[in-house]
Amino acid sequence: MNVLSPADLRLILPEIGLTTFAFVVLILSAAWPVERRRAIGLMSMVALAATTVLLVLMRGGAVAPDGASAATGFPGIGGVATFAADGFAFYFKLIVLVAGLLSIAMSIRYLDYEKIQAGEYYALILLAVVGMMFMASGTDFTVLYIGLELMALSVYVLVGFIKHNRKSNEAALKYFLLGAFSSGIFLYGVSLIYGTTGSTNLAVINQRIMAGVDSPRLLAVGVIFVTVGLAFKVAAVPFHMWTPDAYEGAPTAVTAFMSTAVKASAFAMALRIFLGGLMGLSADWTPLVALLAAASMTLGNVTAVLQDNVKRMLAYSSIAHAGYILMGLVAIGAAAPGSEVYGLSTRQFGLVAIVVYIGVYTFMNLGAFALVVMMRREDRIGDRIEDFTGVGRTHPWFGFAMLVFMLSLAGIPCTAGFMGKWWLFGAAVKSGYGWLAVVAVLNSAISLYYYIRLVVAMYMGTPREEAAPASTPAIVAVVTVSLAFTLIVGIWPGPFFELARVALLPLGP
Repeated sequence: MNVLSPADLRLILPEIGLTTFAFVVLILSAAWPVERRRAIGLMSMVALAATTVLLVLMRGGAVAPDGASAATGFPGIGGVATFAADGFAFYFKLIVLVAGLLSIAMSIRYLDYEKIQAGEYYALILLAVVGMMFMASGTDFTVLYIGLELMALSVYVLVGFIKHNRKSNEAALKYFLLGAFSSGIFLYGVSLIYGTTGSTNLAVINQRIMAGVDSPRLLAVGVIFVTVGLAFKVAAVPFHMWTPDAYEGAPTAVTAFMSTAVKASAFAMALRIFLGGLMGLSADWTPLVALLAAASMTLGNVTAVLQDNVKRMLAYSSIAHAGYILMGLVAIGAAAPGSEVYGLSTRQFGLVAIVVYIGVYTFMNLGAFALVVMMRREDRIGDRIEDFTGVGRTHPWFGFAMLVFMLSLAGIPCTAGFMGKWWLFGAAVKSGYGWLAVVAVLNSAISLYYYIRLVVAMYMGTPREEAAPASTPAIVAVVTVSLAFTLIVGIWPGPFFELARVALLPLGP
């Protein structure tokens, strides 16, 4: 019988602290009057910042500088660890913590405009972040699923938080129903994998797959169902139906949180599963993922061209970017043993490409949504392209920031988005999927049209007095941090790529 030890609890100190504060926030929300609830948002930002510092201190004190060692804990059946505090988890936890912090920063004034200022909003974001942190560290299907559902249930409520808005209610209902359906599919796939391998632990599953199972066809069906469940979470075609409505109907700050932190944690979970548990079946799932990638890029970009709502446009853009990231997973699955690129194995190259792109996508997308939040006023939603007409001429800083974010999303050189796509496309080519890289390049050219269309409206249209953005110190800080990151990584990407490489060493060659 395995007994929980203090060493195990030490591994989840950041999660324990953040969960505790989320319950404190709920108590304060019930006790404090409405006019004091904005302070809860500031306190939540402090809590996320403190959790980030604690995570960094724990990482520095517990793991060797080369990132090769990793702390594991919470042994399950057979004494195999179900939780890993390795460099991979550290990297993704940093991403979701920063995304949560910046999302709350852009939420405080926005909630006033929507008349939904409430402490429960901040508590739900904190709990969602806790779930995402477990998704990054879980090495067992049980831990991963608990983290997934904690995240998903919190986000379902956040999407429908504007209770007096019909679009928000409709978006939450669609997201909940389809999300519950996808969770059922995912669980059924897990049950089939458990039935054929006799374990829910990813390391044990991988060992038994390599040794051979009695029912390989049943195992293959289970892998397909798990892939479908994960494809829904990352908004890959054809499991993307919820994305445009959910992104448009949700509060804009929640949309920013969904498109960055939720996507990052879903990909972290997918990487854990495919690399840690299903790598022995890479020849089977790689072609499937390649088809999902090509379909997501193509449908996402082509449909985005038709949108006149910025949030829906960025929703379809998010679908396309999920396709780009899936290219890295294809490269991992198809990697030829022994091949090297820039001193990395092809598999490591694909891994680095994925995590780097998720990092840069987080910042450039948060910055873009922060600028959309700035367009919200008491009498205007401000999320249509026509609402941005002339803003670049009347507010040069606003226009420049949006220009950089749009160019980065399109993958133009000297931006972080270009460096991320360069590695993803290179990973696909080096793994023998050159056709997929060609599809990605063509789709990037298509995406340039709808990104530039917004820029053209800002600089070429006639300025309108009612279109002036409303800035606050918190939102300006979000945009500034995102802008600086996008430009610095685009011009000097070396340190960031090195950080990603070190973070991924524990996952092996």
